[in-house]
Amino acid sequence: MPKTGLTQDQIRQRAIEHTIARMRKFGYEKVRLSDIAKDMGITHAALYSHFADKAALFDAVSERFICDLDSKLEQVCNDKSIKSSLDRITKWFLILHRAKKEKVNNDPEIYRAFNYSAQIEKDFVKCHLALMHEHLNSMVKRAIDDGQIKGDPANISILLLTSTIDFHHPVMVAERADEKREQLLAQILTTLYKGLK
Repeated sequence: MPKTGLTQDQIRQRAIEHTIARMRKFGYEKVRLSDIAKDMGITHAALYSHFADKAALFDAVSERFICDLDSKLEQVCNDKSIKSSLDRITKWFLILHRAKKEKVNNDPEIYRAFNYSAQIEKDFVKCHLALMHEHLNSMVKRAIDDGQIKGDPANISILLLTSTIDFHHPVMVAERADEKREQLLAQILTTLYKGLK
């Protein structure tokens, strides 16, 4: 047990929280590991035992955002109150779009860190993308089984993701974050569903 009385995981989580606070206050570029260690009352070396460098700390911040997003998407997949398979897919895309847009508008510095991680395809980003495909494939299969659409689940999933990329790609969401686009997203999906019938 470290001198702080915290477990290793607690130290890691506290470091992420302090980093988020500093990013919000001072900006993405001005965060330093030495400042985080000072905020936490631990040595610089103690913090280095958890994070190799500033990039690793930013990755941990981004990964927390991704995990929260994955959890929200998972809830849509398992929501028994949604009866229509196509309504479920639409809600999933709306939640995906909304979460990223809210992060751009409410937490721009955190979103910058996430956007950087996404551009260089960190492992946790690859896992997130794989989980997105898994979610979508499962929902599409359900829609096919229900007779709402026809086709190959994998191809349909790629079609849906590609056709809506403007609403969930990190850079594209950031570029149009001030626009209200949920209705347009829903209309695009409805049009695609009609074609897939």
